[in-house]
Amino acid sequence: MTSQGETTKRFSQAAIEAANRAEATALLIRCGFRVYRPEADIEGEDLVLRQPAGMLIPVQLKPRIYVDGQRYSGLGLFMLFPLGPFTPAAPRPWFLTPHDPLYAEVEKRHGHTPKWTGRWHSAYPGSALREYLAPFEVTPPAEPEAPEPA
Repeated sequence: MTSQGETTKRFSQAAIEAANRAEATALLIRCGFRVYRPEADIEGEDLVLRQPAGMLIPVQLKPRIYVDGQRYSGLGLFMLFPLGPFTPAAPRPWFLTPHDPLYAEVEKRHGHTPKWTGRWHSAYPGSALREYLAPFEVTPPAEPEAPEPA
């Protein structure tokens, strides 16, 4: 039987995942993407995005930067993640980047360490990795001013 603490923790994780999905979906729609949610998470596809130009891309949604060579390499997946936890006071940056080049970049920086296992994640990556991620930030255009009511 599941303890009350385990149930609360699982619910909290599910709620955070749902809130992250909603936050990311709203941002992506503002950027011109159409967002689809597959019925089943197969080969890491949490979302499928249709880019404004029409191309479909499979996406793995994570709560932080995350790479995993064994699970995600070679699948053509993009990773979608924010930096830092949600705070109501300020929006956080989100990034949409292909997994395999991101994996190579992370491996270049961390692959020599004793704890490297082909998997890595961080809520707050270092400045060099943030610089690498800069071109992949999902930034919506400014919304036009609403017309004055007549």
